[in-house]
Amino acid sequence: MEFLLGSLELAIFMAYTDKMKEKINFPEIWGLGLGIFLLVYSGFLQIFSPKEPYSETHSGFRSPIIALEMSETPKHVQDIIGTQETEEFPKLTSQYRTLNYFDFGFIFCYMAFFAYTGHYAGRRVRSIFLKIFLVMVAVLVVGGFCDLVENILILNLLDSKNAEEMLPSLEYLKSTSQLKWFCLYLYVAVVGIYFWLYEKGLLLRIASVFLVTSFFLGLFSFLKVFLLEIGFVFLVIGMILVWLQYGFTLAFSSLSKKT
Repeated sequence: MEFLLGSLELAIFMAYTDKMKEKINFPEIWGLGLGIFLLVYSGFLQIFSPKEPYSETHSGFRSPIIALEMSETPKHVQDIIGTQETEEFPKLTSQYRTLNYFDFGFIFCYMAFFAYTGHYAGRRVRSIFLKIFLVMVAVLVVGGFCDLVENILILNLLDSKNAEEMLPSLEYLKSTSQLKWFCLYLYVAVVGIYFWLYEKGLLLRIASVFLVTSFFLGLFSFLKVFLLEIGFVFLVIGMILVWLQYGFTLAFSSLSKKT
């Protein structure tokens, strides 16, 4: 009798524990929170982002930030930030320096959101998707590491006193930036393919098209470098659509069911 009562109490306790876990385990809420934090962080970075380069003919990019990442010569850099003799130089270098300092934190923020998206996307086909996901996490880590190195190289450029001091950093800057973008585009393309194959929601189907397209634009940017910037726009739109589905729609659906 005591054994039966003990077993019953254990069963009730385990059922209650499982219920509590179910109630507090909101994977969609993580997606909602990460997405909101990423949006807020992005807006915060815009405060420090220079809107105009020193020279309007600096490159084929609309964004001076991407243009700086893809710089190959001291003149490219000077067309964006000016030279020490120019009036705009102190302000522009200060803005870029502050932006890059805060960007170190942004790197971990977007990597967390991308990793969450890939992990949660594969929940229904775990046995198939898990191995692919682990490989793609490695690709994402490489992209994040390249972003860190890119920031360090740009900070070195901003601290350079003349064109000669820029050369060591410029030797690796463009290739590091291209590898970063390739890794990020490849990661979201694989997630986008998963959406197309396994998800039926309209938002995720549309997101799939944007994410896969961003990869091909990034790939062809090795031939036409300006396509890199267009690919970034497709990537951002695709990830916003993913967040609206996983982070926003499913989060509120989960809350309504568990309250």
